Amino acid sequence: MNRALLTTAFLLGACGTDDPELGTIESELDISAFTLPSTDAAARAEIVRRYDAIDPTNKVPRGLLEDALLYFDANQTHIPKKRYVVVIDMSLHSGKDRYWLVDLQSGAVEPHKVSHGNGSDPDNNGYADTFSNVSGSNKTSLGFYLTGEIYDGAHAHSMRLDGLSAAGSPNEMANTNARSRYIVVHEAAYVSDTNTGQQGRSNGCPALDPDIEVDMVDRIHGGSLMYIATKPLAAPVGRATCGDSLCDGTEDPTSCDVDCAGPDYGGGPVGEPGTDEDPDAATAGCSAGGGGAGFALVLAVAGLRRRRR
Repeated sequence: MNRALLTTAFLLGACGTDDPELGTIESELDISAFTLPSTDAAARAEIVRRYDAIDPTNKVPRGLLEDALLYFDANQTHIPKKRYVVVIDMSLHSGKDRYWLVDLQSGAVEPHKVSHGNGSDPDNNGYADTFSNVSGSNKTSLGFYLTGEIYDGAHAHSMRLDGLSAAGSPNEMANTNARSRYIVVHEAAYVSDTNTGQQGRSNGCPALDPDIEVDMVDRIHGGSLMYIATKPLAAPVGRATCGDSLCDGTEDPTSCDVDCAGPDYGGGPVGEPGTDEDPDAATAGCSAGGGGAGFALVLAVAGLRRRRR
């Protein structure tokens, strides 16, 4: 690569370009092992509401958060790292927070700025309008990803991405060429979390503020789920609602006796003290905090209090 090309690659993010420092360029993942979540509202609600303690202040667009949680839930055996999920909403202007790190253990969410590809925003107006999985397009690719290894290339401490969404997936999702296109997470001086105006553009990479990139990559590299989208796969079902005749989410006989009363839910007949049929049921629910136990509770609640449809 000559000096002029190297300089251009650096200014545009040094991603989507042939960098010999990047290592293997072929994904070794079997994407056929991954499955999209159901779009059926009842099926989605049954799963999503196990995660009701996630994002308690509603920072993440609800539909995209539900997609990510459902995909995570359906593919857990193929997702090595289960602490964090990243959601990116590419329908938003680049000056807005549109990258969210979701902590499945505590329920907390971190918002950040992120770049999109210059090919996705040819007018340079801050909006990504078109997307592609084609090498040389300099466009952002939509879909589900697994984070890969950390490496030092044109930008130090960058992170590879492996796309999981094949061509023909819903909502223009197609990203299986991410690794061979050198689409990576890297730091970029043209992205700043404190800048509320338009951010700079990359060659297709989701570039981050240098002040947060190293810590971010350290937390999510090596097999965390990332979801880049512009709209949800289905209408959001929302959190559990007391009075809908379903004892789900974080509801229990104390918080919602109208839905959870009766022996089926450990509540006993209305007006009488109940007992949990499972000795661990007292801890079977989503927790928004607490020393690493929250994620275990999210998983433990699966299948417990969802018996009436």
